[in-house]
Amino acid sequence: MEEFEVPVTYKGQELFFNGRLATYSYGYKLYVDVYGTEVVIERDDHGDLRALLPDAASEKTIDKGLIEAIIEVFRELQVL
Repeated sequence: MEEFEVPVTYKGQELFFNGRLATYSYGYKLYVDVYGTEVVIERDDHGDLRALLPDAASEKTIDKGLIEAIIEVFRELQVL
């Protein structure tokens, strides 16, 4: 897996998250560590990017706007 840093501007702050790219026979998934929660970014059936959070993430609240900002970074880079 290739590791990289994801720079995100959110609410006027420049944030950096650790990410990994995983290659599968059917495509790619991006894993981003958002404050200790691993968020999976992948294409849905319509070709749009979506974020998947583990069930345990309900204990920690991740701002939906932050997830959208991370997805927007990947859209702009056209990585998937």
